[in-house]
Amino acid sequence: MASSRGDTKISASTAVILLLVIVAAEMGSVGAKRAACSHLSGVYPDWCINDSSCEEVCKVESHDNIGGACDDFPARCYCQTQCPP
Repeated sequence: MASSRGDTKISASTAVILLLVIVAAEMGSVGAKRAACSHLSGVYPDWCINDSSCEEVCKVESHDNIGGACDDFPARCYCQTQCPP
């Protein structure tokens, strides 16, 4: 009989800890932002050597673009958008 009570206490403690872990994980994801997706700019004229000019071109190219950066070799302008959920 005593071991049954001990098992109940362990099970209840395990359930409470598991519940706390789940709640903490959910709270951590509440403020999470979506990652940025990149695509090659359709209008950037040449090799990309300046991130700020790439970003400016990307924002003018489409209102969906949230930024731009030079990447690849030779460097080209990649525009960034919010990834779909």
